[in-house]
Amino acid sequence: AMKVFSNPRFNIDVLKVEVPVNMDYVEGFAQGETAYNKATAAAYFREQDQATLLPYIFLSAGVPAQLFQETLVFAKEAGAKFNGVLCGRATWAGSVKEYVEKGEAGARQWLRTIGFQNIDELNKILQKTATSWKER
Repeated sequence: AMKVFSNPRFNIDVLKVEVPVNMDYVEGFAQGETAYNKATAAAYFREQDQATLLPYIFLSAGVPAQLFQETLVFAKEAGAKFNGVLCGRATWAGSVKEYVEKGEAGARQWLRTIGFQNIDELNKILQKTATSWKER
């Protein structure tokens, strides 16, 4: 899909994509059985990167914040030259439970502490892993 939507006729500036494998099934990340060893998973990241000359950003796909951060490091080490992320559920999903259990005040507190920490850590990871869109 990245290759198709990279066609100039679509006038797309930035692609937003999911990572090419479910990291819950990658050796070293999986809690149970695996579907990919690290070399195979890394090859999928490289293949995805080579599918476009456009800047692209990763979606979090609702995985836990820590796994998303580890995935970005893995992507960089695999050779993916992604250009950032679209912050989604990986950064704020925990606030929903707090809202249900403790109301608005609980959710706000969660966002000020853990939510802020998630964003801060993600920014630090991105400084080390993301590539400037100018390099594409």
